[in-house]
Amino acid sequence: MKNIILIIGIILFVTNLLFGSILSIYLTFNIWLNCGVIAVTTTLLYTLTCITLKDGFRISLSILLGIMGFIEFVLGLFAPQRYIDNWYLIAIILIVVFEAIILTITHIISKKIN
Repeated sequence: MKNIILIIGIILFVTNLLFGSILSIYLTFNIWLNCGVIAVTTTLLYTLTCITLKDGFRISLSILLGIMGFIEFVLGLFAPQRYIDNWYLIAIILIVVFEAIILTITHIISKKIN
């Protein structure tokens, strides 16, 4: 499963770069923002497979992280071309932080449950 996640992440990353080079409406800031989103989502999903979790947590978190990654990607498509006062970028950062916190909490809870 770990290799599949990495391979799919790399495929999505390269596809994002290809679409960015083909489509003139897909601006450079958005290309790199979404490359970051793909990299972070892939890393979180890979971490999910590496840590010890109960099966219920693993299944539900993989679905949650996938959906949240898609939402981050869509936000990255519509983000304006600036860092200052960019609410889309702030939303993406907050979602990533939320995902990391949820992953950490479920890992701690899963270790305590025998």
